[in-house]
Amino acid sequence: MTQANVSTNKQVITFFVLTYALSWLLFFIGHQTKIMPVIMLGIWAPTLVSIGLTTFYFGRKGLIQMFNRFKRTNVKWYYWALLLLLPVSIHFIGRSIWQLMYDGSIDPFHLKPKYWLGVIIPSFLIAGFGEELGWRGFALPRLQRHFTTVMAAVVLAIVHLLWHLPTYWLGQGMHNVPFLFILAFVFPWTFIFNWFYNKSGGSLIFAVSFHAISNASLSIVRFMPLDSEVPIKPELLTQTSLPIELGGPYLAVCAVYAVVALIIVFKGKFNKVNTDIP
Repeated sequence: MTQANVSTNKQVITFFVLTYALSWLLFFIGHQTKIMPVIMLGIWAPTLVSIGLTTFYFGRKGLIQMFNRFKRTNVKWYYWALLLLLPVSIHFIGRSIWQLMYDGSIDPFHLKPKYWLGVIIPSFLIAGFGEELGWRGFALPRLQRHFTTVMAAVVLAIVHLLWHLPTYWLGQGMHNVPFLFILAFVFPWTFIFNWFYNKSGGSLIFAVSFHAISNASLSIVRFMPLDSEVPIKPELLTQTSLPIELGGPYLAVCAVYAVVALIIVFKGKFNKVNTDIP
């Protein structure tokens, strides 16, 4: 079967349906059996479905073409610097603004770079490689063929966010704040992420790295409540607030993400996209 046989919009819809079905099934089985590797396999569903559908639609040649996007490393040096430093910088600035407003001073010791080394490899293996061959590698190029860059980012943010819903019952894999708060994080984060992907020329190593570094950066600057303060549970889906000392730092970081996303959309040539398929 070739690309001409199935339109790209049908391809992306099929990808979303199969990814949800496989992930949620594995999450359910893993939750019921308490077997963590099954849950991990569910996290890898976006990548596994991407590989399967690329092989189905384009054959071995198409799969090789997709994996060759890992070789796209000829990206301007300042994008590599932003890739490494932007997430933790946003987290640090947002947390610092909150401290200044709430406490009247900034405590630099909430920056914990030593924790980064302990989480960066798992972040690559789980979120990076497990998800990004799907979200950015398969879905985004197709969405950008059918929608504006803004609408493609909105659609991908919604799909990616709702994909995480079962993690509220798993007690892990999501930010431990009300779902309403996470909306304020995921949308600007997706806009920034998509911009990076397009600026890298559709580099999969760039996509995998940004997701992994973003996740790892959550451990360098703590702006979410402790698990002991706000455990991840289904009640967070309908909860609308937290005590200000718990929710304030998170929303301050979200505000900085929103400002950066707006700058990128209006000043960062956001409409220049990469639509490579496969």
